[in-house]
Amino acid sequence: MNEFISKNPDEINKPETWFQLVIIEKSTNKIIGDIGIHFIDSDNFQSEIGCTLSKEYHGKGFATETMRATVDYLFKKLGKHRIVTSIDPQNIDSIKLVERLGFRKEGHFKESLFINGRWVDDIIYAILNREWK
Repeated sequence: MNEFISKNPDEINKPETWFQLVIIEKSTNKIIGDIGIHFIDSDNFQSEIGCTLSKEYHGKGFATETMRATVDYLFKKLGKHRIVTSIDPQNIDSIKLVERLGFRKEGHFKESLFINGRWVDDIIYAILNREWK
């Protein structure tokens, strides 16, 4: 874990880096997941985000709250133009989440990722700053 944390950049919004934030359940102060932000391009106008949450906290609004706050920050505070997310097509809950937040499906890539010894599909969703409510 310390090795993973040490790879996090010293500051957020550095082009071509990933920045990880933990998700904490307020009443217990327990870490229940994380959200990763990839500052994709050297011009720093696009970001990719991904959220992971412990199964016992699914369906309780934590992912929605975290994703909404992160997208809002990226658009309103950092002035990003476009945010994307990559989702396993079998992860229906994540697809519903990003669609609820206003992301649109941009592509379905067949067997585009090699994970755990097999080729898997990948769906890309995105939203533009001007589309964010």
